Order: sequence, then structure tokens, then C-alpha cells
Amino acid sequence: MPTREQLAHIVPVDGDGASIVRNGAVTTSWPDGTVRVDEPDGSAMVTFPDFSVLNIETDGTKTLNDVNGKPLDITTGEPLSGPPDQPIPTPPPTTVEELSEILEGASAIADLGNATGILRAFGVAAVVDKQYAALSELAIAFGEALKGELSPISWFTQPLKMLLAVIKAIETEERGVGMRSWCYTVTYDALAMGTPPEPTFSGSLQGADQDALDQQWWNDARTQAEHQLADGQSGVALRNRVTLLVAKCGGDPASAVTELWAAACRASGDDGNAGLLAAFPNLSWPQPTGA
Repeated sequence: MPTREQLAHIVPVDGDGASIVRNGAVTTSWPDGTVRVDEPDGSAMVTFPDFSVLNIETDGTKTLNDVNGKPLDITTGEPLSGPPDQPIPTPPPTTVEELSEILEGASAIADLGNATGILRAFGVAAVVDKQYAALSELAIAFGEALKGELSPISWFTQPLKMLLAVIKAIETEERGVGMRSWCYTVTYDALAMGTPPEPTFSGSLQGADQDALDQQWWNDARTQAEHQLADGQSGVALRNRVTLLVAKCGGDPASAVTELWAAACRASGDDGNAGLLAAFPNLSWPQPTGA
């Protein structure tokens, strides 16, 4: 959790060692690992060394969440309810019918703790045994309970098809940027962390024009992900499924966004030895991997 002192020091002052980069958004980095990103619309996001995130809306409203999406006090950094290490309560057993409603978006998962409780109710371990295998491990764990379109293997097929219908034909570099943008956007949303910060696109071997294309495809894919998440019951289903994936990854968003990235690369055919997955085997968190 961020300290009271860290929360009070989210604006650079002379002598604090902050470095500032302007690239559309303004990114301020402090020596302790704190990073603030000010967007052109006036909103801002501050990421602390423990990956807690402070979102500042254009009207000045602030919300602070830890890496698992749990709300914290914006002044002290303490949890808003319960002691810091309070175990996640086990909810009443979830039926297969209730799970199906969750996966179809008829009901929403409240938070990561709720998602972890659902996995626990079905005896699913919140750990990934093999990299890039989270969805297949979920499918095996749920067994006969989930088949067809509700199988974890198929959880992200439709939204990824919609994304790839737009970006499949473009060059590999831009396609990779678009897919990573989608993965970060839905993961940030599932953790109630707002919009992911935009990476810095510079230094492409193909020049400044390529940097601009990369940035454009990042923004376009982020917008498409936001539209999918806002699409009624389908959006709720997508958010629920991502939240369950994060829970399966032990609550580790870096692992979850990498698992989503691997699923996207498989869907686009970019998972070969010389493909995008090989070029970017692990995605960073909370600062997104750019190009």
C-alpha cells in the first residue's frame, strides 16, 4: 500500500528527482518507482511501487485501489474496510447454473475476491502450472460443468474475432500493438483501474511514421475494447471472464495480461517460433508493453 507521504507527493517539485517525458500524455517518474501519467483530457493515473493505482478524474475525483482492485483510503493508503491481511471470505457454493449466468453476463462479479471465491467453490486452484495454459487449465478444472461456448478455451474467442476482423490484415507490428492494447484495456477494466496508460512509441526501426501508426493502432484497439466492455450483457460477460482469469492467475495482473496476450496470438496465428508471442513472451505491468 502507498504511504501517506507518497500519496501527498504526486505532483513533481524541484529537487525531488522526478523525470518528465511529454508524448501527448505527460509521464512523470520518481526515483522510488512511482509513475504519474497525465492525459490530454485532464485525467491522470498514478501508479505506486506496489502497483496500487490512484485515478484522478477530470473533475478532481480520486479513487485508490491496490493491485487486486480493492479500494484504499486516498489519504492514508489503508484499506477502506477490514484489516490489510483479512482472508477472502468463502461465499456460499456456486451452482453450475449460477456460473453459467456469470459467464453469459446475466450477473456481474463484484470484484477479484468474489472471483476467487467462485473458483474456490468449484475446487479450482488459483495458480497457473504452465505459462500460456491458464485457460486450458481452467477448462480441465471445470470439466463437465462448462462445455461449448462457455468452456474457458472459448471465453475470448468472439471478442478477439471482432478485434482481428479489423487488425488481422495490417502489418505485424501494428497488429501486435493493437492486440496488446486490447489485452491491457480489458484487464485494467476488470481490476477497476480505469484506462491503461499509453506506452511511449518511439525509436521504431521503420522511423517516426511507424511510431505514429503504432500509437494510432493502440488507441483504436483500446477504443474497440472499451466499446465491447460497454456492450450490455456481452460487456458484463467479458469483464466477468477476465476477472476469473486474473483470479486463476493468483490475482497477478501481469500473469493474466500475458495469458490474454497468448490467447490473442493463438487466435491471430502469431504464436509460432518467429511470431509475436516469441517476440514478447511476457507483458509488463502496470506500465504497458508498447512496440
